[in-house]
Amino acid sequence: MKNLKLIEILSGLDTGEIKRLSEFIRSPFFNKNDVVISLFDYIVKSMKSSDETDLEKRSVWKIIFPGEKYNDLKLRSLTSELKRLIENFLTVISGDENETRKKISLTEFFEQRNMVKNFNAVSKELEDHFKNEFNRNFDFYTDFVSYERSVLNQKGRNIEKDLDWIYFGMSDNIDRYFISAKLELINSLLSRKYHVLGNIAPKVKFIDEMVTFVEENLSSIEKNDPLIYSEYLVLKMMTSENGDKFFNKLLNFVIKNIDRFKHNELEQVYFSVINYGFNKIAMGEKIYLKKIFNVYSTFEENGFYNRKKFFQDIDFISIVIIGLYLKNIEWVENFFHKYFKKILPDFREDTGNLIKGFIDYSKKNYNEAIESLSKVNYQHSYYYLKSKETLIQIYYEIGEFETMEYIADSTRHYLKRKKDVLSIHYSRYNDYLKYIAILLKARLKDKNEKGILINELKKNINVIGRDWLLEKVKEIR
Repeated sequence: MKNLKLIEILSGLDTGEIKRLSEFIRSPFFNKNDVVISLFDYIVKSMKSSDETDLEKRSVWKIIFPGEKYNDLKLRSLTSELKRLIENFLTVISGDENETRKKISLTEFFEQRNMVKNFNAVSKELEDHFKNEFNRNFDFYTDFVSYERSVLNQKGRNIEKDLDWIYFGMSDNIDRYFISAKLELINSLLSRKYHVLGNIAPKVKFIDEMVTFVEENLSSIEKNDPLIYSEYLVLKMMTSENGDKFFNKLLNFVIKNIDRFKHNELEQVYFSVINYGFNKIAMGEKIYLKKIFNVYSTFEENGFYNRKKFFQDIDFISIVIIGLYLKNIEWVENFFHKYFKKILPDFREDTGNLIKGFIDYSKKNYNEAIESLSKVNYQHSYYYLKSKETLIQIYYEIGEFETMEYIADSTRHYLKRKKDVLSIHYSRYNDYLKYIAILLKARLKDKNEKGILINELKKNINVIGRDWLLEKVKEIR
């Protein structure tokens, strides 16, 4: 029973939601079966128990139907009834979060019952909402068209009334729904490509027609459809040869209106900007280090990270790496302590150790850095490679070259085993290890190796640790 779908649902609810669900199940309006309440209470209690046998079917049966002979069909029927109630609860609380759709449902009800005064009152509230809402995404236009349909039905009772304005308004809003949904879909598709910078032509129908429409009405769309405008800029940023121009336009527009974006809409733009910036950094455009850090600091000042329910570990680590590269150690430490608990629990400890290692390395606290990095479990390749990359540099700094060579050799073997899954990271780290070997030879006063390494690094702007390698090779006399 522990593998049932309803267990998965209950496990995903927080304490407050479980309390509301308990009240929902106990309401005679929704449930008149007391046995379902008993089943719910027992399951919730047993989920906290360390004894997995508590949720086995026969264990549940003995508690719910003591003294009765086990009946699998009856238990499954009861479980299905509880699951149906839980799904109804989720539907109710989801609807509670959308005031606009609740009011649209009211207009539809009032229209069907011809309750004109009530219809007009709710209609006025919705008109004000649709007029003033900044976040006009495809959900907004779905709601708008649904509302306009109820207005059309209500006013259409008079067959002589001119309602062309409603039809034309619905047509415009359907167009904007399509454009908004399509742009977001295409941008989501492109964001899944590792290296999307210019000369990309997604094979999606109507993309050219949409872009042409937006560009022909650009001033109006910027003013009246800011989310469509943002998605258009994201698309142009990722697909145009002159992506930098659209990056700057997008960033300026978002920062100017940052207080007006809803968090989930702002988050979409945020990740588009960050991913683009990191691609540019990977191509050697160092100016984007400061641009991306400016995004981080501006969004932090605005409270963006406070509003996040959780942090993806890689996103958190990337913020730290950029900040440390730019020598903003104090800012990074404050950020780390402020938001560390938002990292997903499964990755929190390893992310914390990795970041502590980075910070101590930046402060030249090498022993402390080694201690933290040695505690990192390699849950996936990113943790392994970032740890080894940093340890190699630390052991070079403290002069333990044999340990450094041992780590470099083990990392080389790791890369060979993971070549198929590492994609572009394979060649970047492979070059890093190659240049580490040349650096060690150059350290032994081999002037040819020093010259080779400097020339290689001038040509290869995409290698991991390039600035550190250049700094170290130039220190050799």
